Amino acid sequence: MKNMKIKQEHFIDYIRKNKTDHKEYIRIIRMLIKHADAVCFTIKPFLDTVDEFYHSIWSAMRFSVLDYGYAESAIDEAGKKSCMILLRTDYELYDFMQNRKNLFDFGQEDPYFGFALENPAFIKDGEVFCYTISHEEICLVTKSVYEQLCKISECIF
Repeated sequence: MKNMKIKQEHFIDYIRKNKTDHKEYIRIIRMLIKHADAVCFTIKPFLDTVDEFYHSIWSAMRFSVLDYGYAESAIDEAGKKSCMILLRTDYELYDFMQNRKNLFDFGQEDPYFGFALENPAFIKDGEVFCYTISHEEICLVTKSVYEQLCKISECIF
């Protein structure tokens, strides 16, 4: 798996003063997924093999897997690698995302394999245009995506 390439554009914090209601979250996630080619999740702590993902509570997305492995994520320090899984933007991914409470609702652990999906990063043409830090409840987006989000959601900056 390749290291994530961050889009060379100014990123803006898209931190909500109040957590978005579910209807607003659906509008945001629909726009992000529509704009993305793929979404990459950090796997915490890690996968031994991709078969663990295929048999986990997220098995509905097994046909969405484009790649998995160790690489630098959008939030890793240089030289540090995380276990990640890259998923195509299809119905299964959209269904999974729309059933979250918000962009930071990724603490659920698979009860058998003991791993969780965290920190989704949205990718277009091989570059990250939006990424989150789930435990910090931070979402960073490019300026152009931020402007699109402001059209469908209340902006705070």
